[in-house]
Amino acid sequence: MKLKMEMLSEIYAIFKRWNTKLTRQPILIFFSLIQPLVWFLLFTQAFSAIGGIPTFKLLTGTSSYITFFTAAVIIQTIASSALGAGLGLVNDLDSGFMDKMRVAPINKTSILFGKLFSDAITTVLQVIIILLIGLALGVHIASGILGTLIILFISAAFGFAWSGISLFVALTTKSSQTTLSVGLLTTFPLLFLSAAVMPLGLLPSWVQQVAKVNPFTYIAQAFQSLIINGFVWQKIEYALISIIIIGIITLGASILVFRKKIS
Repeated sequence: MKLKMEMLSEIYAIFKRWNTKLTRQPILIFFSLIQPLVWFLLFTQAFSAIGGIPTFKLLTGTSSYITFFTAAVIIQTIASSALGAGLGLVNDLDSGFMDKMRVAPINKTSILFGKLFSDAITTVLQVIIILLIGLALGVHIASGILGTLIILFISAAFGFAWSGISLFVALTTKSSQTTLSVGLLTTFPLLFLSAAVMPLGLLPSWVQQVAKVNPFTYIAQAFQSLIINGFVWQKIEYALISIIIIGIITLGASILVFRKKIS
């Protein structure tokens, strides 16, 4: 029990450190807030005609592309924020902070989880802003307050799990450029090869096959169901299963590499 309390205290200390660093960089806060607005305005205006396709409403439950696309904006924001975990770790490695942690009387895993929880809080705040922007643009969340809370929970969990990719790359390469490149190369292809930007029924057959094994599809469909249709528990369940699988693989690998690096 005492060991668990000590670890929680360590995680909180690291968590607080990262939040303090973020508040001292207002430019990062500004861009993290403006990014969803840019995505909403650019993509929904450019592709608004998609909502007029006769089968679009039949496939999605809405004729509003901006309502459908809200899930894609959330996923893209989460994936971009997840990059911060790896990039922040590279900065700590370069600055020598991690050398101090190597000799500190602290559970080394707490360093990773403190960062991940800090990023999860940031992700939740970003998603809240996205939903508020969506509300201002006419998006209505069919599942109400409870559905909104589930969206926030899935967002935090997905961000937590997806951060494992950038952490693993950062620890393996110790390069911010490589971490950023891998993050972008995994995020955008997966986003556009999923049901986030376009409903499955309107995608080419080969893309549909890729989308069916793409975790972004299951996260997007959970968000879309909560925003458009209400509670479709099977889709929420599939999203959570995807998150658990991603988390086990990415965070498990990251923790193993991290322990080797600072032991």
